[in-house]
Amino acid sequence: MHLPIDDIEYQPGHRIYLQGDILPFAYTIRSGMIKLVQRLPNGDTRIVRILGQGDLAGLESLDGSAMDHDAISMDHVKVCRIPKSVIEMLKRDSPEIHSALLQRWQKALTSANNWITRLSTGTSKARVARLLMLLHETSEDDSFFLPVREDMGDMLGLTTESVSKATAEFKRQGLLIEVHKQRACINKDTLHKMFCE
Repeated sequence: MHLPIDDIEYQPGHRIYLQGDILPFAYTIRSGMIKLVQRLPNGDTRIVRILGQGDLAGLESLDGSAMDHDAISMDHVKVCRIPKSVIEMLKRDSPEIHSALLQRWQKALTSANNWITRLSTGTSKARVARLLMLLHETSEDDSFFLPVREDMGDMLGLTTESVSKATAEFKRQGLLIEVHKQRACINKDTLHKMFCE
């Protein structure tokens, strides 16, 4: 199919869209990680979700609603930008592809629910452990993208200091191993036994 879909690359820290924007397109992520950041009325921010390869961003705006978060690249990101008109055409002419898009949308909603239930309760160590396991689950290999401590705090509703203490303890215990700049591995089985059973 020859469709007007743009391949775009973003450097780390690029704001792909902003809270309040109404998008005429959606994005599918080919590689890299994007954080969805909600700006609160008091000026604070909260990372409400992280998206990776295969995830969709911006679907909420396809019905004309304004985005309720910023989308910011965390590392080098490649995306396909799909115009709303293409999605409407797929619904009409290629229901199987449109159905696959809807399945991804449902996956995004399920992921959002997991973020709320897994990452917003428990001790700081338990929250950090669950975040590390979630990042590991979304990775294609044993190592995964490890966000900076400030971002981890924004995801978990914790201070940077609390996140630093937890990650330092996990490193001392051999449960978290940084293998490269912002890449890490975990001892998933032990973390799961300690914090998820």
